[in-house]
This record gives sequence, structure tokens and C-alpha cells, in this order.
Amino acid sequence: MTEINQQGIVPSVCRAEDSTPWTAVVCVILAGIVAALHVGKAPIALAQMQSEFARSLESLSWMMSVFPLVGVVGGIVAGVFVQRWGDRRMLGLGLLILAGASAAGAMMHDYIWLIGSRVVEGLGFVLVVVAAPALLHRLTPPRRHNLVFGFWSVFMASGMALSMLLGPWLGDWRRLWLVDAGLAVLMALLLVTIPAAPHRRASTAGEVLQGIRDTLHAGQPMILALAFGAYALQFFAVLSFLPIFLMQRLSLGQGPAGTISAAVVAVNIIGNVSAGTLLSRGVRPSLLMVLTSVTTGAAGVGLFLSATPAWLAVLLAFVVSAAGGLLPPTLLACAPRAVSQPSLAPLSLGLVMQGNYLGQVLGPLVVGTIVVAAGWAAAAIPVAIAAALGIALGVLFELQQARRAHR
Repeated sequence: MTEINQQGIVPSVCRAEDSTPWTAVVCVILAGIVAALHVGKAPIALAQMQSEFARSLESLSWMMSVFPLVGVVGGIVAGVFVQRWGDRRMLGLGLLILAGASAAGAMMHDYIWLIGSRVVEGLGFVLVVVAAPALLHRLTPPRRHNLVFGFWSVFMASGMALSMLLGPWLGDWRRLWLVDAGLAVLMALLLVTIPAAPHRRASTAGEVLQGIRDTLHAGQPMILALAFGAYALQFFAVLSFLPIFLMQRLSLGQGPAGTISAAVVAVNIIGNVSAGTLLSRGVRPSLLMVLTSVTTGAAGVGLFLSATPAWLAVLLAFVVSAAGGLLPPTLLACAPRAVSQPSLAPLSLGLVMQGNYLGQVLGPLVVGTIVVAAGWAAAAIPVAIAAALGIALGVLFELQQARRAHR
């Protein structure tokens, strides 16, 4: 039995007491963490792969950039799949795709085929990161959304940090690929404990296209998508190359570099949880967007400058990660409310994640290319540009909010 209100279709048992099914929330967050293991495993494996495949840093940057490449064009398409076939089903499918591609990648001895397996992993990952927020939005009451999305946003930092810790401990990147695959299968099996979405009439092709048009024309989802892209460019420009940056700049071994990198990624969780609390207490999303961009931009530029002492560069990496953690939960909490109809929430989330993927692709590629051409200090340039864009988008989002409130 279900009821329908302005937030869409939700299980009546959850709505009746305005309670939050925390067991299901934890399960979804764990699924996200397992998916993020497949993001974090690439940076810590770069040194081994550079030796095994005899590739340059610029070439190896594709190991990270090709993973989210599917999401650049497929984010809103994943939203259509979630809208049409259900959030829980698409979350499980995404995990199984990740598992299969990761296991296959562990068997590859040709770099090009390994890159191909990362493309398939990207397909699974985009399904996970679009389906999971849609599932959380459906299962939890509106008053809990800000808090729940704050908790959800820890998935990326947690998964990346765990992979960076597991990589040196396992000793071989192929073992890491297989362990991540097994965990994805296990998590997919656990999803049967979560209630499936109520059955709904399948949308026609015309209705799907109209939904996409409505989402694009709403304005705010596109602003949020671009803001996520600017953030992701800064975050992944710093974090994707942090292990190898520490090895070259501080002459650290893989183990210590992986431990420091994992700690840097982990402090992102502080920002994630803080954002949920701040939003619940009425802090404006636009303010968090602007403050985050100012802080990550200044710290990111300082991190890469050659005059920065090594100890300060490490400290600034922590600042980038902690402050940057405020943005994902802010944007994800705003995305479902940025459209006029609850049924468009998966499409809005898909578009926002598409922006995130664009930043994930550009960050490692741009920084890898610039570092090879001009050294680490030149990486400060794209970080500064992305921060300025984030500030401008925060101001624009506030103007859009004000205009929408006066209609």
C-alpha cells in the first residue's frame, strides 16, 4: 500500500510515522562506498602500472578519466533508466556491472583492454550514483533529506580512502581489482532487503523526451550540474595525482603516500556530514557553494605552487578535501527540488551527476597534460579557473532561487 503526495510515491509505512528506514539508508550508503572503491583503486595503482605498462603520466591519466567518461554523456540517460525501471533494480545492476568489469580488468595484460574494462566500470558506476540518491529520496521523508544526503555523500571519500589503504596492503593492483569485484557482488545481493519502488506505468518515448526537456529548461539543474563539474575538477585534480605527487615531491614510498592520501580523502567526510547539518539548520545552499569554491580554490592553488613547503602542501590537501566535502550533499539535496515535478527527480539527479563526471574527466586529463608540459606548479591554473567558475555559479543559483520565490 502506498500514498502519493507532492514528494512522489513513497512507502506508506515510512510516511505514516514520518520515520526514516535507517537500515535501508545504511545499505544504500554501503553500496555507494563499494562503488567508490573502483574510483580510488586507480590512483594508488598508478605507480605499479607505470612500471608494468611503461606508460607516461599523461597516458596513465586515462585510467582515471576514462572511468567517468560514460557519465559525461550518460548521466541523464541513467536517470531515464532509473525512472523507467526502478531505483533499486538499477542500483543492483550497476554493482554487478562494476563487479564483472573489475574482475575482467584484473585479467588484462594489455593496457588498451584494461582501459576498455574501465569504460564498462564507468557504466556501472553511473547507474549506482544516479539510482542510489533517487532511492534515498524515495525512502526518506522530506524533513530528513538534507541529513540523509549528507550521510550519502560520504560514499566517495570513504570508498576512495579504503582503496588507497587496501592497495599497498594487498601488494598488487590485480588483487585489489578482484577484491573490489567481490565486494560489489556481495553488496548487490544485500539490496534485496530494501523495498522495491511501487510499480508505475512505463513512460512513452514522448514522455521521456518531454521530461528531459523540462529538466533542461528548469535552469537550476544545469547550474547545479556545472557547479558539480567545477568542484569535481578541483577535487580530482588534487586527489587523483596526490599519491604520485607525494612520491615525487616528498620522495615517499607507495605505502606512506597511500596512507597520507587516504587520510586526505577521508577528511572529505567531515565536510559531507557538516553540509547536511548546516542545510538542516537553514544555511542557504548558495552560500555553501560560494564559500566552498573560495576555500578549495585558494588551498588548491597553494598546494601546487613550487614555493609551498612540503608540509604546507600536505596541509592544504587536507583543506581542499575537507572544505570540498560541503558541496556534494548540498548539490544533491537541491537537485530533486530543482524541478517542478517529483517524477523528474531522477532526471535532475542524473544531469547533476553528469556535471560531476565532466569534472572527473577534465581534472585528471588537464592536470596530467599540464604537469607533463610545465611541471606541478602549472596545475594551479585549472584549479583557480574552476574555483572562479564555482563562485559565479553559486551567485547565479542564488539569483535563480530569488526569482523562483517571487513567481
